[in-house]
Amino acid sequence: MTELHKGDSFTLPPKHVTQDMINRYADAAEDHNPLHIDPDFARTTRFGGTIAHGMLSAAFLQELLMQVFGEAWVANGEISINFMAPVHTGDFVTAEATVFAIKEDRVTLRLTCTNQEGKKVISGKASAIPLAD
Repeated sequence: MTELHKGDSFTLPPKHVTQDMINRYADAAEDHNPLHIDPDFARTTRFGGTIAHGMLSAAFLQELLMQVFGEAWVANGEISINFMAPVHTGDFVTAEATVFAIKEDRVTLRLTCTNQEGKKVISGKASAIPLAD
């Protein structure tokens, strides 16, 4: 892993959230809430259509954190996130992380996921102690 410095930023290419992706996540998580998997039902809700599971959106951050920290993320990573807005079927979600603190070898990142309109759907922070090469 390369050395991290305050201000370093990392971004995943936008992920297109499809109904198929949501359905596959619902099967894996055994969470078949109709808000996620039933377009007819979901159209009758305040969301106007199906939305992704929060943890599906959070998985994009997990992917990014694995790229930044590698095995250190699995060994000693910590994360705290807030869900700010729903992710709708058809949205494109971009996960971003920026190093904002390095204290006693622990590197802390600010996290955001935004949709194609630039609206924050997740915010938070994560940290890990990078492993020696």
